Amino acid sequence: MMALDDVIDTYCAAWNAPDAAERNRLLRVAWTADCRYSDPLVQDLDRTALIAHIGTLLEKFPGSTIRRSSLVDCHHGLLRFGFIRYAADGSVMREGTDFCGLGEGGRLQRITGFFGPLAPL
Repeated sequence: MMALDDVIDTYCAAWNAPDAAERNRLLRVAWTADCRYSDPLVQDLDRTALIAHIGTLLEKFPGSTIRRSSLVDCHHGLLRFGFIRYAADGSVMREGTDFCGLGEGGRLQRITGFFGPLAPL
């Protein structure tokens, strides 16, 4: 079983891989076979759909990268971590938080992303 930091960093590396075959390889390491991904822009993507979605984003924003921006916080098979998408020039494009459920072997089984900080009352 991989350490959680390694699982999340492998998952983030998939978001930066320009080659679809490499994205698939990385997601197979970090994801369970039935994992699903949602964020404010897309809903319930399986691995094949996420690979295509990432490719579209990398074409639209060439040279952009996603990096984990926090420690991985985990309890009872659930985790969260912060991320930042950087433009090719290093400027921040988007920040957010991913909430994940863990499945077999400590791999990701469900990922729900939120963009930006929580709005204050």
